Amino acid sequence: MAQTFAQMKARGTQVIEGRLHRRKGGGLSFLMGGDGDPLLLLHGVPGSAQTWTKTGSKLGGRFRVIIPDLAGFGASAPSADGFYVEEQAQAVRALLAHLQITDLYLGGHGFGGAVALTLMRLFPELGVRGLVLSATNVLTDTLLPASLRLAKLPGLNRLFFWATAGNRLGLRMLYESALQNKEETTWREFRRHLTPRSVAQTGAILRHTLVNRKPGDQALEELLPTIRCPALVLWGDEDPFLTSAVGEQMAATLPHAVFKLYAYTGHFVPEERPLETAEDILLRFE
Repeated sequence: MAQTFAQMKARGTQVIEGRLHRRKGGGLSFLMGGDGDPLLLLHGVPGSAQTWTKTGSKLGGRFRVIIPDLAGFGASAPSADGFYVEEQAQAVRALLAHLQITDLYLGGHGFGGAVALTLMRLFPELGVRGLVLSATNVLTDTLLPASLRLAKLPGLNRLFFWATAGNRLGLRMLYESALQNKEETTWREFRRHLTPRSVAQTGAILRHTLVNRKPGDQALEELLPTIRCPALVLWGDEDPFLTSAVGEQMAATLPHAVFKLYAYTGHFVPEERPLETAEDILLRFE
């Protein structure tokens, strides 16, 4: 059973809440704070560094927390090389080089989890000491919901993705359907992710993910059973896109993974359950 921060303090575990400060370097804008082993957290789509802010601010006593805006999101400029996982991983690697980080704890939510795994695949020289995957699926045989299967039909996919993710109204509808714990994450908070540039890129990434899969996607699935560091797989019990069975399969494919399922939680786990996410990260990697 996960312990509360109060219980962890009682047994002498250092738990310090701290501010995350905005920085820029290596081509990306990022938040950073805390003192300890580096912990890099990557957001999904729609998203920005704000996805992990509440969680990251509670981890400063154990980790040096680094939360970038991926290229083309938040305050980061788009990459001239592209927007998908390999190009994002290259941009994150440049940030790590700028910060002179060669070993770290690594986490990602959704698309950010795929970027994290791609970082491990492309740069095996990085010493990843622990891995956090939140609502991240790289299993190529996953059965998608009916609405997403329809979106793959020729002639419909561009219209579907524009209607659901290519404009602010569609993303408001996505927010309403994909988040369960709206008491923790209000629409006013969530819409901070939605800069004009990130809205356009969100629709393009979702379309690319579902319609134009690359051979690299298979490579990520093949990577999972080779990962030897401790891992933590986080999931919401009411995720409308990926059932808990997908999360359990992801955890079962990783040799040293712990699976956590949060009640009354949709797809955006770090935003809907920031306190529980921080506690479980501390417990897994203390």
